[in-house]
Amino acid sequence: MQKITYKGIKTHNLKNIDVDLYKGGMTCIAGVSGSGKSSLAFSTISGISQAEYDKMTNDNKVEIDYDVDSYDDVIMAIPLKQLNFNVNPRSTVMSYFDLQKFVVYVAGSITGLPLSDFNYNGDGRCRECQGLGYKLQPDTVSIVDYNKKICEVPFRCWQKTYVDFFRQLLIAYCDECGIDSNKRFKELSEKQKEKLLYGTGDKKKTFKYKAGGRTKSKTSCYIGPIAGLEKKSDDMFSHNREQYCAQKKCDCCSGSRLRERVASKELVKGFTVANLYTENLDTLEKDLNKLKQSAAKSLHQALDNILSFIIACKKVGLGYLSLTRSIASLSGGELQRLRIAQLLIGKMHDLLIVLDEPTASLYPAEINLAIDIMEEMCKKNTLLVVEHNEDVIERADHNIYLGHDGGKNGGYLISKAEFMKLQEGTLDYRFFKGSSRDACVLESDYIDYAGSELEIINGSILGLCGMSGSGKTTILREILPKFYEDYLYVSQKPLKGNSFTTVATYTKILDEIRSYFAKALGKNKGYFSQRGKGACDKCGGTGVVEIGNFYEEKLFDTCGKCNGSGYLQEVLSWKIDEINIYDIQQMTVDELIASKLKISAKANKMLELLSNLGLGYLKLSQKVKTLSGGENQRIKLAEALNDNKYSMIGLDEPAKGLGRRETARLLNLIYNQVSKSKKTFIIAEHDTMFLNYCSYFAELKRKGQCTTIVFQGSREQLFDDKKNDIHNWLTADVTEL
Repeated sequence: MQKITYKGIKTHNLKNIDVDLYKGGMTCIAGVSGSGKSSLAFSTISGISQAEYDKMTNDNKVEIDYDVDSYDDVIMAIPLKQLNFNVNPRSTVMSYFDLQKFVVYVAGSITGLPLSDFNYNGDGRCRECQGLGYKLQPDTVSIVDYNKKICEVPFRCWQKTYVDFFRQLLIAYCDECGIDSNKRFKELSEKQKEKLLYGTGDKKKTFKYKAGGRTKSKTSCYIGPIAGLEKKSDDMFSHNREQYCAQKKCDCCSGSRLRERVASKELVKGFTVANLYTENLDTLEKDLNKLKQSAAKSLHQALDNILSFIIACKKVGLGYLSLTRSIASLSGGELQRLRIAQLLIGKMHDLLIVLDEPTASLYPAEINLAIDIMEEMCKKNTLLVVEHNEDVIERADHNIYLGHDGGKNGGYLISKAEFMKLQEGTLDYRFFKGSSRDACVLESDYIDYAGSELEIINGSILGLCGMSGSGKTTILREILPKFYEDYLYVSQKPLKGNSFTTVATYTKILDEIRSYFAKALGKNKGYFSQRGKGACDKCGGTGVVEIGNFYEEKLFDTCGKCNGSGYLQEVLSWKIDEINIYDIQQMTVDELIASKLKISAKANKMLELLSNLGLGYLKLSQKVKTLSGGENQRIKLAEALNDNKYSMIGLDEPAKGLGRRETARLLNLIYNQVSKSKKTFIIAEHDTMFLNYCSYFAELKRKGQCTTIVFQGSREQLFDDKKNDIHNWLTADVTEL
């Protein structure tokens, strides 16, 4: 095999290592979190290919983020990270992957309408939703507390200033309709629920009520909470309307984003333009094949282009998406797999494809399929894969192992035996029975949960499992926040911040450090800020100065006056235990803990949480934009636990990006939070090692557009119920990781 060579790699924490890749093969990079896997795969290997390409085509504008002595025989790289920064709701699967022209051509040719009628971002857009496919409408899940009695006012939009008035109005209406107001909302019949939510009373009644410490009087007939919010008028029935509304499929265009007269046009009997735009890809493939049988031959090429993309999407497990699914709504893993699908049907070959944990968001049953796809890609390309999955490591042609730890103690090439030893970790399984149970009704405009109710066990750990696209993230991100006010959803989405935001600034540790230095040295706090009085007067605190232009590109160099620190020399001379304000920011979390500097109780708690979450290797000055999805999520989790405002936390794939040892540390922290603080964790996860340590499970299964809960119960019940799938991948006797 022809080799691609890289020598003397010192990017970030990599320790002057030499690496070879083999063209036409699959190389896997494995290692503990923070050991330099992404620095090697993306910053260095992919970065070099991009820089070489840009030298010829882009006036050398690429930002160099690697440090390497030499390299040879490099090929064009396609980096596919599991990140999605797209926030444009008008960007859809078919527009993002250049299918819109084929879809519009087919629809326009058959219906005879102008092609502009099918442009949902232009003249063809639905006027009701403005081409978004959804509208902000009253949301039952946001409004109703299903576990409250009617006499306790179960409607959240009525539990504010005028709650006393609404309580009397509600009880009176129940008497009028023959509804028992002592029943919980969930105990009512569907007809009774609808009457309370949408109904209007026949008689006006006058009630005295207390509001703001005063007794007032109001006369009104009953107006249900949804009926009141739909009025869109600014009175007590529609107060704070947006807070109790959600994005719901537009009734006018059925989610197609097009005008109704266009969306309703039939392309073939029983198959409309709306179906073309909104059907899931599994169903759409069948309908397009039927359409192809009757369509003119001039349309076959366009149809084949659409069908080839659909088949590739189904191959990577994305048959549940639609052509108009918003790119902004996709997870990083889903967007990565869409790009893999595009590569499978693309005409470019002999590429270096760099993948970021492609199996991390997959159900165990999908892993072998993903590996088969990777091996198929290797037939015409070279693959470099960052992975923790043992099956991927085993089936790779070559492996690179990094260790021995994260941060400064990482970046070394190690042997397989050393890597396996680093994966060792023990954790005793604990079952948390929980204190009470709630029934959470699953309702979503985009996933049909078939009226399922999710049982939440408070004070325990619930594992949500199921195939990709079954609706686990929707439960965590959209449904649970509406049921629980003290709930926090923690995803792997990038942290919010600007280009200057660091680990220390985001976690507010730097605020505590600045206060500590100011108090200990008797100085103004503003001197210890690169944006305040302490900023270098030459570079303004940025640490760099502009030295000229290359064509239209500005060129910068390290500031010679502050040596890149961004601080005045006088400020740098102020030290505590020989450490100045800049030095302390160059320390890792664990180094700062070991320094014994007594910054503050608040800072020490945050530092301890970060360390316990396996992030002790992070430098305080590390920019948050360079963090992985797993690092983002664990920092968010540390932030939530530090605030201690939430008793219930939803985690979306927390084991993603973690090896066995880091998973053990994370689980141990979760166990402590449940045991000592009685917190509740609902965790969507595919990693069987992590799931092994949950107390309760809910397994979701999707068939077509419908998702059902096929199993709910304790871990013990899971192994007694042979109808579920997940027990096939779990271990009945858990003693160690």
